[in-house]
Amino acid sequence: MSPLRRLGLIAAVIGTVVLMSLTANAATATWTVMPDDQSATADGLSAVSCPSVSFCLALGSNGPEPESFQWNGSSWALSARIGQEDESNLNGISCMSATYCLAVGWNFYHGSTAAAWLWNGSSWSNLTAYNPATKWNSLNAVKCVSASYCEAVGSYSKYEGFGQHALAEVWNGSTWTGQPVNGAKGPVPGVLDAVACASASRCEAVGGGLAAGWNGTKWSPQGLPTVNGGQLHGVSCYRTGCTSVGTSSSGTGGTKTLAETWNGARWALQSPVGSGNVTGAVNTIWSAVHCGSASNCTVVGEWDNASNNYTLAETWNGARWALQSPVGSGNVTGAVNTIWNAVHCGSASNCTVVGEWDSASTNNYTLAEAWNGSKWVEDTTPSPGSGGHHLTALSCTPGTQVCTAVGWMGGTGPIFAERN
Repeated sequence: MSPLRRLGLIAAVIGTVVLMSLTANAATATWTVMPDDQSATADGLSAVSCPSVSFCLALGSNGPEPESFQWNGSSWALSARIGQEDESNLNGISCMSATYCLAVGWNFYHGSTAAAWLWNGSSWSNLTAYNPATKWNSLNAVKCVSASYCEAVGSYSKYEGFGQHALAEVWNGSTWTGQPVNGAKGPVPGVLDAVACASASRCEAVGGGLAAGWNGTKWSPQGLPTVNGGQLHGVSCYRTGCTSVGTSSSGTGGTKTLAETWNGARWALQSPVGSGNVTGAVNTIWSAVHCGSASNCTVVGEWDNASNNYTLAETWNGARWALQSPVGSGNVTGAVNTIWNAVHCGSASNCTVVGEWDSASTNNYTLAEAWNGSKWVEDTTPSPGSGGHHLTALSCTPGTQVCTAVGWMGGTGPIFAERN
């Protein structure tokens, strides 16, 4: 499956799947169906945040209508209305508690405006996000450090689809305030897709060939190493810095792995471009990263040989990236393609990854695996009903071994969830 075909499949969202594992540890976990009220339907869930075992909020849509779903400890149900039908698009969510969540995205009306919504435990409030005086603005990601400090990033432009500049704004618990992302020549061009904050005075945001840092006073663009076709997709921060991963151009039409590290003063290549590539691969893609420290990172993704996709997991030990296990060791027997989409690590010997695999008949099935320090072990995940099943986002509750994954399933009908 080519990267373009994969993106096309993900875009064709029909149905929803939610899974939960109560033992996301070194042992094999069993993921089972979590109950729902059977009236909650959606085309797909794209983001989830679980501040506790008994509470999660997930964002999705049902046709043109944005929706959010709440897990209350016993069942999933459609929460109060959020956004406007035919107008609102939900991109990211960050929850501090069951009574405090912030969601961001954009509203479409003669262009697009950056938008945000606040959850108070029973209803969503439409907030007045900061919007530059441009026609096409969007917030793509949000991270809350506390109820009085949340950072959101995205882009703004006079034109649809091009001419974007980096957008950042802060929520102080009552109002949104724009934070200029300016360089020596004025506003910085580019789109910010991900943000990570260690505190209210230290955040990093990345997107494409752009990185910017917040020092508690202002956002500043940060120089990146010159890389052919470099694109940063995700970022993970720790006490002494941050690691960002993505892809670069191979120069022959394919993609290579890319990892860069921020040490508090500058970005540098964490290892040579393509050092995580698989021998013989046409494309090697790193999709997500989780770091416990500067010398302990796990990255997951996929590689392909022009026809099939295979799982890929690698670890950073402070000096080099190494295959965490043999190439494709997370593959499902008989699968044509196996893809990992999201990862969370509690320690170097405790990681959970979610994704999907498909058969020769092109049906997709849910996939979750656990890293026990020496190998990836496939968890048991049901794929009820007919059609394809995909897991695309993951939230692990702090201080526990409970993880919740969301995605989508083929065929219309009520959402379903799984737990062990």
